[in-house]
Amino acid sequence: MTFVRSLLYAIWFYVSMAVIGLLALPISLFSRSFAMNAVKFYCHVQAFGLWLICGISTEVRGREHLPKGPGLIAMKHQSTYDTLAPFTFMDNPAYILKRELLKVPVFGIYASRVGIPIDRAGGAKTMRLMLAAAKAGTASGQQIVIFPEGTRQLPDTPADIKPGIVLLYNELGVPCVPVALNTGLCWQGSGFLRKSGRIIFEILPPIEPGLKRAEFTQKLKDALDPATVKLVAEGRAAQDAKA
Repeated sequence: MTFVRSLLYAIWFYVSMAVIGLLALPISLFSRSFAMNAVKFYCHVQAFGLWLICGISTEVRGREHLPKGPGLIAMKHQSTYDTLAPFTFMDNPAYILKRELLKVPVFGIYASRVGIPIDRAGGAKTMRLMLAAAKAGTASGQQIVIFPEGTRQLPDTPADIKPGIVLLYNELGVPCVPVALNTGLCWQGSGFLRKSGRIIFEILPPIEPGLKRAEFTQKLKDALDPATVKLVAEGRAAQDAKA
């Protein structure tokens, strides 16, 4: 049954991407706000599809901790869904994302409109370009979203903080808001299967700007790790109750 549901959801995922993406494309090419609204609508459609087809509910906790204006969002990363769901609860996110995603038909156009693409092999030049784009984003009121671990991790993996988040924190001068989650229990990595359960995003209290590198890194890790462990345990209990 899980395979059948996952297959139906895959059809839902790509058909809705094509339909919404193509219908909104003419205006999205010239209007970032319209492109953002199209992306947000698509992501709401995905949350609904996961619930309807796969029996996966999505809960968001701690919305009061989200910045009303510019901010830096440091999010755990376990699943492709981590790149979708935040568009349903953040006002104006701008993702730090892989440049390769710009090559994906339809999706790539929207990624270029609402994200900050980087070449992960570009070294110091990539860092400079990312920082310049992030500064421009915060100046216009965006919330810069970055996965501080750099890539997807298994649900039980402790946070491994990479230099990119430290650079942004030091240079942007805005609060850093950690976000814990348990998405990997239902949608692991980039895998095909979607297991029924309860996905939770927990927005944690912000870390004030101006801390030294070591202190900031430890504060971020101390926020993400215990919160993630708690959410993963809660998600597993919900899955076990359905079994």
